Amino acid sequence: MHIMIHKGGYQGSILIKSHSKRLESLRAGFWGILTCLIMLSLITGTGQAYSSDNATITPSMVVQVRTELYLYPELENSVSQRSSGGGSDLTAFLLWSHAFPDAVTGISMPVDGSAVAAGTAGGEIALLNSSGSVLWTYQSGAPVSGVGITADGSAIAAGSGNRIMMLDAGGQVLWSMDSGSRVVGIGISPEGGYCAAGTAGGDILFTDSQGGLLWRVHAGSAVSAIAVGPDGAFVAVGTEDGFIYILNSRGDLLWTHDAGSAVQSISVAPSGDVAAGTADSTLILLNSEGKGGVVWTGSDPVNAVHLAGTTRIGAGTAGGYAYLLNGAGVRLWKSGELGGPEGAKSAITAVASSSPADYLAIGSDNQNVYYFAFTSRAPPTVILDQDHDSLKTIYLAALLGDMREAPEIMQAVSGADFAPGNTAGPVPQEAPGLTAAIALGAVAIIAACRRIGR
Repeated sequence: MHIMIHKGGYQGSILIKSHSKRLESLRAGFWGILTCLIMLSLITGTGQAYSSDNATITPSMVVQVRTELYLYPELENSVSQRSSGGGSDLTAFLLWSHAFPDAVTGISMPVDGSAVAAGTAGGEIALLNSSGSVLWTYQSGAPVSGVGITADGSAIAAGSGNRIMMLDAGGQVLWSMDSGSRVVGIGISPEGGYCAAGTAGGDILFTDSQGGLLWRVHAGSAVSAIAVGPDGAFVAVGTEDGFIYILNSRGDLLWTHDAGSAVQSISVAPSGDVAAGTADSTLILLNSEGKGGVVWTGSDPVNAVHLAGTTRIGAGTAGGYAYLLNGAGVRLWKSGELGGPEGAKSAITAVASSSPADYLAIGSDNQNVYYFAFTSRAPPTVILDQDHDSLKTIYLAALLGDMREAPEIMQAVSGADFAPGNTAGPVPQEAPGLTAAIALGAVAIIAACRRIGR
């Protein structure tokens, strides 16, 4: 070893040249790393400036962009159960739950699953994003019978007492009108151009997006459920005396179907297909011409249905179970029974899903909203835009990646604790760019140190 190190000028020349190249390489690497860190600092500064702007907003308008989407496989509700009728079993992850002060009476969801609109028996109308943070609440002053949200989340319709209301994405009331009787069902067309409401007095009211009454039709019995298709082309109505009516945008009756018992909930797809749940525990699926019938029968009244095309139907029962079925009525997934105070059964009062049905939200009279995912991808979420008049969608799926690798990674990203039922008020949080900058900077420094040490 001694001879090899000290003898041979030619070898020494090679060693000197090699060391010189290595030093040049290290200098280039150092300046590359320094450039990257400067850029990351600038990015972080931008994120912190945005976070500081949020901190100046009044407490009622503060919005937290939360990225924690933890999985709880030990929870009964998050584990798929075997279908009794064949078909494909699905696994659902319970991402979060949120508790309100009163029973949840209605929920609705944009097509991408980025938010959940909810109404309660205590008169509260609220918008939550897909990570469970409350963006805003509005107290309507009377029990909310139902809510509907547009496909893009830009407007929300609600029935409260005798009133039909429409709110914008920031929770501001756009208009309100007296229906003359207690509103028991509400619907809004996907693009937001039309709103329909049904009353306990048997009236069906159809309005435009400005609150102008276009027509009023009497159903002959108390209306129990209502839904609106694209551009108001189909208005699906369910009544307490057990009939389903489909009207067009002019209020003309297209067809009628005898459901056999009180219609508890109704949903209409863009194609005109209709799903309805009845007090006789049946789920009815009809095409745009009124042809079809019972596709599934449960053991409890079907309080809530949501039709995502004709391939997936979400349903909730008075016995506290939620289901996802296909168009043939084959059960693909069933949740665990929802419990209430002191272990009592709790009914599911509302169901909403994205399209396709990757995300499903259910509301219960145990005062909770539950949000499930049937995919390993994180859902997009929303924040209020800076002018508070619109929602901005943030696609977390592209940022966070596969949720199967998520819990500890997402905790590192969010830097916050989370548990189902977390109802802590939103607070300003550090911009997500800071964590990424620190992480990437650390990786760069470690890489440089290892290289120098070679």
